[in-house]
Amino acid sequence: MSKADDIFWREFGVVLGFLVLFTIVVFFTARAIGTHTFDMMRNTPQAVVDRIQPFGQVRVGDSGQQVAAAAPAETSTQKTATAAGGKSGEEVYNGVCVACHAAGVAGAPKMGDKAAWETRLAQGLDALVSTTVSGKGAMPPKGGNASLSEAELKSAVEYMLKQAGLEPG
Repeated sequence: MSKADDIFWREFGVVLGFLVLFTIVVFFTARAIGTHTFDMMRNTPQAVVDRIQPFGQVRVGDSGQQVAAAAPAETSTQKTATAAGGKSGEEVYNGVCVACHAAGVAGAPKMGDKAAWETRLAQGLDALVSTTVSGKGAMPPKGGNASLSEAELKSAVEYMLKQAGLEPG
């Protein structure tokens, strides 16, 4: 080979090495940026609805006919908390409210969104609790869990307000 060929292959190798290095850097940068987007996609309204569907259904007679959805089993820690005077605000939030308030589904104020919670707190804590008891818009009464007491709902509202950096009452 001639000297010109040696120079060409050396420069070609350097350029190729640079392109491989550039590709690796772009790949890891895209993964770092894309992880946030992937997490956002996991909290789309449809993804939330899919996650909160019941695990099983009771079918009687015709296999194509649904009779009733299976009720979720109550854990021993839930039984203990209920027997001890009710669930804490955090327990109620994690059990019922998180499905909508974590992602802001159907206009629900997101957990930690101070501006959204301030406008609601301006109506007063009692009005907020009354709204959770009776429901509003897409939110069903008692967040969809009819077994919750008004005191448990109030503690959940206070918990969400505190997470937004607000002092209830």
